[in-house]
Amino acid sequence: MRYSLTDYDAVDAPHMPISERVLDKLSDILLASDEILDMIATNPLLPTDTTRSVEEQIRGVYDQINDLMKSISD
Repeated sequence: MRYSLTDYDAVDAPHMPISERVLDKLSDILLASDEILDMIATNPLLPTDTTRSVEEQIRGVYDQINDLMKSISD
């Protein structure tokens, strides 16, 4: 049976160090946060109070996850 990279899940790879498995999941959060920010930025509707609030909070999440990943990988 052949496996592709999309079949690989770091959480189910106990031979990997925990830090690498955590970094893998944090990178998923970082990517999702970036995709949300892109959706908000490319929304053709005028910004609303709700979208501004979501954008601000997601930017905070992105920055926190990015800082956390840097501290784990150092």
